[in-house]
Amino acid sequence: MKRRIIVGSIIAIFLMVLVPVTNAIQIQTVEKERSTSYISYEKIKNMDADELIIFIQNLAKDYPQLYVEFQRCVDEMENTPVSSMVTKQLSDIPITKNQGPQPKSDNQTFIEKIFWKIFNYRVFRLYISTCLFLYFQSKFTLMRTMTWGIKLLRLVKIGILLGFIDPTPQQPQTPDIVFEQDEVNKTLMVVSVNPDNVLWSDIDQIGSGSCDPLPMGNVTVGGEITNCSGIIVLQYIPTEAILGVFEFNSTTLF
Repeated sequence: MKRRIIVGSIIAIFLMVLVPVTNAIQIQTVEKERSTSYISYEKIKNMDADELIIFIQNLAKDYPQLYVEFQRCVDEMENTPVSSMVTKQLSDIPITKNQGPQPKSDNQTFIEKIFWKIFNYRVFRLYISTCLFLYFQSKFTLMRTMTWGIKLLRLVKIGILLGFIDPTPQQPQTPDIVFEQDEVNKTLMVVSVNPDNVLWSDIDQIGSGSCDPLPMGNVTVGGEITNCSGIIVLQYIPTEAILGVFEFNSTTLF
């Protein structure tokens, strides 16, 4: 009799433990199916402060309380001035105005190297937290994502104060491209190009003359514009600057 009571008790305890676990497995399976596509680490790393805020707000849009809390933290961070002690410490650091974030530059100061190491670490933690949230769809992982997002935003603010991050958008620069005109073959050949990442799609032919469609891909030395006739005017679209004016069946203007 005692043996039956013991065996029955063990079975009852086993069933009590098994049922909640089974439900948890089923719920977790459903949550995995609801997960959305992942976002790349490089995309998060290249976000500015505004894009980062919008990104985390979109993650929290289905959780009103967390959404409001995150927005409150962001507003508090933006409206809170840096303490006088921190301002004095920053003012004592000799810095020069940079031309934008350069985390891989070889001539970085010691403080700048430390800053970018912390920056990359927080971006990595934010990326991991984002992936965990997209996978598990839980409030806990969302809270961790928002926490690391706020920490990264605070670091961006410090980077702007230090001059390591330039918040102003960088203006595109006109590339230096030299063409060689061939009157006999009616072509324009690239002799030199600087920088080497210029795209043909960013160059437009706006003259009264005509030529074959421009090549695809990057502008490289040896690339040609063929079957040219009349006045060919090449314009760099991002800056609307004229790269050159060439007249066929006549002389080159400049």
